Amino acid sequence: MNSLTRFAGFLLLLVTNSHTLFAQTDSFLRDFAERWETSRQYMLTVAEAMPESAYTFKPTPEEMTFAQQLMHIAVIIDWHAFSKADGQEYKPRWDEFKAEGRSKKELLDIVNREFARTTTLLASFDPAKLDETGSYDKFTRTRRQFLLLLADHVTHHRAQLLVYLRLKGITPPKYWEFQ
Repeated sequence: MNSLTRFAGFLLLLVTNSHTLFAQTDSFLRDFAERWETSRQYMLTVAEAMPESAYTFKPTPEEMTFAQQLMHIAVIIDWHAFSKADGQEYKPRWDEFKAEGRSKKELLDIVNREFARTTTLLASFDPAKLDETGSYDKFTRTRRQFLLLLADHVTHHRAQLLVYLRLKGITPPKYWEFQ
């Protein structure tokens, strides 16, 4: 085998393996983006189920209101997606996410906007960045882990909203319809 044939074989092996590694990473982003869209749909359906008159409801004085929970979800999507997952020098815009004085429609529009901004980020996300690390408090995590943490955070607070619905006598939307 001459050196040109060996070099061509090496290049083919390199390209084949690089494609496999990229495909695995790319499949994470594709799968995450698909799940993220399902999460958005379910989140908005849950928020829609609560009557606007009950958006100030909170089960105990220590809890956030239903509306405040929605804004908490939105601001953390904003912060985690762009600061922690994407690694931008980015500070949360806390003041833009106040629940007080906003209508149900305005609150839902903000939540939807933050899900959409993250979807746009995911579509252009460089898969090579997934294994980069960043810090959060005392923890160091990969960008991939920050994306998973972001999804966990949405799920956590959405589950609280499901309890709020039950406490108001409202049957929550069925989760299995959004899988």
